[in-house]
Amino acid sequence: SNDNDNNDAPLGTYDNGVLILNEGNFGTPNGSVSYISNDLATFQNDIFKLVNTPTVLGDVAQSMTFSNEKAFIVVNNSNEVEVVNRYTFKSLGTITEKLANPRYSVVLNDKLYVTNSISKAVTVYDAKSYAYVTSIPLNKTAEKIVTANGKLYVTNAAYGSGTEVTVINPISNTVSKTITLANGINSIEEKNGSVYVLSGTSTKNTLSKINTTNDTATSIESAAVKSAINMDIDGDKIYYTQGTEVYAISLTATTFSDKALFSVKDSSWSTFYGFGVIDGKVYSGDANAFTADGTVTIYSSTGTVLKTLTVGRGPNGFYSNNN
Repeated sequence: SNDNDNNDAPLGTYDNGVLILNEGNFGTPNGSVSYISNDLATFQNDIFKLVNTPTVLGDVAQSMTFSNEKAFIVVNNSNEVEVVNRYTFKSLGTITEKLANPRYSVVLNDKLYVTNSISKAVTVYDAKSYAYVTSIPLNKTAEKIVTANGKLYVTNAAYGSGTEVTVINPISNTVSKTITLANGINSIEEKNGSVYVLSGTSTKNTLSKINTTNDTATSIESAAVKSAINMDIDGDKIYYTQGTEVYAISLTATTFSDKALFSVKDSSWSTFYGFGVIDGKVYSGDANAFTADGTVTIYSSTGTVLKTLTVGRGPNGFYSNNN
């Protein structure tokens, strides 16, 4: 819904909008978060710094997850998880114990689960006290993580290489199954109790749907369209990108689409550095090769530019933050 008086929303209320995570330059503590209201009328850069000065967010703000009123921001090269109130962005604490190049996180049953690329483990914390609980060794790549049907699903794939998803039982904190899918896993999403995994290689695309009751997968694939990345599910559609193009298929699709919704201008490897679809709007983050501030362009589902924003360095993710 659009609020008519959102233009004069006081700074410090960051609900009913989208949080843009900017990872910053590797080796430099300039990760940041930007805010844009749902009606695209109110915009603010660097809200963590604004609220918490002199504290800075840190070095490589990799990902963010929500639980109730909290946001957990994984800061990769700083080996930290910053905890903030997701609506005011006031700092609530910092988690550091046993983090070894942390990547992604999710909260289930008041526990925070964090994937770590160096230790190849999932570390577990109390989401209320932030105390370290235990580690779940995977001994393989531990990257993106989602929760579905009371379980945890971790992609054992990074940088478009890898074939496995590990299923973790959170009651025993043990691995219950390893699911082997097509090579080139880059994205994982939960929707309606199912888990969707996108794999893209130079030879084919594969979309796998995991039945979370028995943890078996069914897949569709295409050799005609390939190298798909950046899957995001919005409503009843699965969106993804290929090169400079945005595609969408239905959650129940049995084939990949060969017709793009629209394309964006090519910015070499910086194109779609960040990608998300929220309420039918497509959010694209261009990292501008990390030599200048990032650019976020917000499109309609048909490719009309609704808004262009100059954000922090390396915009890599978009998070709907509705109260």
